[in-house]
Order: sequence, then C-alpha cells, then structure tokens
Amino acid sequence: MKKLLLMLAVLPLLASDAAPARFSGRIFDRDGTTRVAEAIVTVSTPSGYVSSVTTNKEGEFTFATLPSGEYDFRVTAHGYGIYERPLTVSGESGVRQLNVRLVVPANKQTVSVGELRGVEVSRSNPAPTGATGRGY
Repeated sequence: MKKLLLMLAVLPLLASDAAPARFSGRIFDRDGTTRVAEAIVTVSTPSGYVSSVTTNKEGEFTFATLPSGEYDFRVTAHGYGIYERPLTVSGESGVRQLNVRLVVPANKQTVSVGELRGVEVSRSNPAPTGATGRGY
C-alpha cells in the first residue's frame, strides 16, 4: 500500500515534466530595431527529436506544443550569423518567450563600387585585332 501511495504522490510530478509547452519568440537584427522575417528556428535533442518553424513577417515564431525537455536552439537567417544556445522548455517553468538578436558575421563584407575617374585599367592580354573599346 505504501508503494502505491508513493507512486500516486510522484505521478503529478512526472506528468508536469512531460506536459507539452507553448514556446514562442521574436528574431531581431543586431540593433533590435528590425525584425527578421523568414528566419528558420530549430529545436533538437540528442535523441533525435527535431522541430523547425519559420518566422513570420513580424519576425515572430511559435512552437504550439513542444514536449518539455532540454533542447539545442538554433536560428538561421540569410545574411546573418547562426545563433545557438541550450534551452530548457517545461510546461511548468523554463523559457516560454525568447527574443533573439542576430549579428552579421565578421567575414561578411559589403563593398560599394562607385564610378572610377582618372583610373586607367589595363589587361595583361592585348585586345584582339579589330577590337574596339578601351580594353576592359
């Protein structure tokens, strides 16, 4: 009888950990001023559970029923660096709303090309006979 009472006492604790949770958030640029649409938000576990959603035009995402547990959280978006972090989701506690700021990777550079004046461009191979133009 004691074992039965103990099992009944522990059952609500087990049920609360297994309860699915609603988890949502917003994805922003580095400054937090622009929301990032069409970012892919993925949660995964070492046991092989994977779920992904895409942010809407307001940069918002939602996992409607995410099983409680420990996850690897990842955000990818065109033109931004990958954002990763561990995440705990629980029906009772843990992260329920997460706002993420993405950064542009250091190796991504923007190059602006303006009009070149007073610069002569030459080629190592001469233009074919009869060619017109300046050789560039």
